[in-house]
Amino acid sequence: MARPEKLALEVPAQVGVGQAVNVFRFRDKTVQISGVFVGALQLEGSLDGDDFAPIGAPLTAPGFVLVPMTVELLRVRVTELTSGAPNAAIGGFDFRAF
Repeated sequence: MARPEKLALEVPAQVGVGQAVNVFRFRDKTVQISGVFVGALQLEGSLDGDDFAPIGAPLTAPGFVLVPMTVELLRVRVTELTSGAPNAAIGGFDFRAF
């Protein structure tokens, strides 16, 4: 039986790349961006851990983003940050056998 689970995604405090998180076991993945900030965040996904590709358009405001494709790793790239402290978390259904 699947159970909902969530994980924090690292969002750097300046332009840079957060640590990748393994999200392969999740289905119906959704990322929530929160916090007050002026800047742009780019979600990136990878199947092999070496080559990351952008997922959707850069995010410039709090909200939810569906991640419809299968990826093993997900990370947040801060492409611009003028002020504030954005946060990110991913939620999905964990289909591992228990």
